[in-house]
Amino acid sequence: IMTSSIECKNFLRSLQLLNLFIKIGVKNLILCPGSRSAPLAIAAGELNKLGKINIYNSIDERSAGFHSLGIATASGNLSLVITTSGTAVSNLLPAAVEADRSCKGIIFLTADRPLRLKDCGANQTVNQEEFLSSVCRKILNTNLNGIHETTDNEIFNIVKKIEQQSLTFPGPIHLNIPFDKPLDISFTNKKKVLEFFKRIYLNKNYKFLKDESKYDANKVLNSFKNLNLDKPGIILAGPFQGSINNLSSFNKSLEKIQEITGWPVFADPASGVYSNLRGLVENWELVLRKNKNFINCDQLLRLGPMSSSTELENFLTNFDGLQILIKEKNFRKLDPIKKSFEYDLGLTKFVDQFLGELSIGERNKKSLTTLALDLIKEGLQIKQNLKKELASDDEITEYKIANFVPKIWPSEFPIMLSASSPVRDWLTFSQNRTLTRNCFSFRGASGIDGTLSLALGISRIKNPLLLVTGDLAFVHDINGWLIENSTDLNLTILLINNNGGNIFNRIYKKNLKEDDFKKLFLMPKEINWAKLAEGYQVKFKTVSNFKKLREAFEWSISIQKSVIIKVDIDPENEIIKRNALLEKIIGN
Repeated sequence: IMTSSIECKNFLRSLQLLNLFIKIGVKNLILCPGSRSAPLAIAAGELNKLGKINIYNSIDERSAGFHSLGIATASGNLSLVITTSGTAVSNLLPAAVEADRSCKGIIFLTADRPLRLKDCGANQTVNQEEFLSSVCRKILNTNLNGIHETTDNEIFNIVKKIEQQSLTFPGPIHLNIPFDKPLDISFTNKKKVLEFFKRIYLNKNYKFLKDESKYDANKVLNSFKNLNLDKPGIILAGPFQGSINNLSSFNKSLEKIQEITGWPVFADPASGVYSNLRGLVENWELVLRKNKNFINCDQLLRLGPMSSSTELENFLTNFDGLQILIKEKNFRKLDPIKKSFEYDLGLTKFVDQFLGELSIGERNKKSLTTLALDLIKEGLQIKQNLKKELASDDEITEYKIANFVPKIWPSEFPIMLSASSPVRDWLTFSQNRTLTRNCFSFRGASGIDGTLSLALGISRIKNPLLLVTGDLAFVHDINGWLIENSTDLNLTILLINNNGGNIFNRIYKKNLKEDDFKKLFLMPKEINWAKLAEGYQVKFKTVSNFKKLREAFEWSISIQKSVIIKVDIDPENEIIKRNALLEKIIGN
């Protein structure tokens, strides 16, 4: 048959594999440079010409992994990364770690040498099949002698396993693909193979199993029999880790449980909770700080991982009542204080099972509980005080950014908060204003890695996007600009230039000498930001007050390109003012 040569089979099997991924919902692929992965790259190029998949290239695999994670998070679909062999594969680990902890579906396709070249010193041949094993949901491979020896059925079964995994417990998957030479294919053979592929495989219907994991509902509900929806409680919504495609049903279920309980809701900026939900408490973190002993109830419903608030952690640690933790298809433990019953299958399933079991059905909407009314009132009081304190002074500080930016960045446009101090500031000062739109924050592993690449990935799907980031997190991933057409994406970067890791100012500064503190923690960098932006051909502005910031946002949205807007922060002044503000608002 004309597909019998190795070069033809490498190409045909690559086409088949990518075509099956497209059939299970993959729409975007990040391609990294390499020779061993040539059959995959050429196949991807042909499927792209047929309008079946989008391809973006990235010369840095580390950036590619995070870019793919941004796309997967914002779209709710699996995304693909293709790399060559060797150290290229090791660069995928940071993104795989975050995808693992935040339960997002990425498939890493890595090209490799055939088995006969392993463990014998062949160039660029390493134990790459083990590199991602500690964090991937599955580690799979095609035939070890080369993909040309892999059968139709084996390829189908690999993709079926990947789809099954992504339906039950989403996360990163590594498929290692040995290729034997020749890796290139002649024009004539390519044309023949393509015609054969289009005739036999392209539009073939495949039946994939959509069989989610079996779960013993009775055993689960047994743990929750002490939950009493007629008594006071609180709903704590942490960062949302489910698929963005399930956000609407998550909110419907949350609304249902809030209506029949009347409970107050503490929502993290990245919780995905809709801003019109009844019972939302504004400034809840400051309310907790101010009223440590004021909250009187003996049950909590926790949704997702814990928010990054020491105050909340202390509250939960000291809370003696029932805590139920509901996770969105996350089968690992998610409670560092180890005081909750955990349920893995998501709020929608929990509400259906639990409320169905109690035959509550269409029970009447309950008024807000006394506790809810008290907490909401307390939050509003703090809001008034903050408004008074923050209005008086136009100087830009990090806590003011968290308070003002969600007001001046249009309420329907998404925001991404980088790890470290922005996440904590917005938790304390943003007053639920992120809840009017998608707010992304990668709290799985909470590293500063990949900040720019993640934001660029999100902005491919949802834009105009605002990225709020510190200088170190931004420059740590500056290679993100090398991703294809990244500067043309509709991304506004609010660069908080505080000359190093400002979070450390709050933690370690008081017990170290200035020079030691700078060298060991702050690590300030002398960067000419305007020149850096110019080098990557990104538009750049520095602003010094909120009026100018509002104008800069309007400008950046109008040009629909990547833009950096820098604000300079004085960390010393920031800490003094923040402490004075908190003392006024909540006392010591």
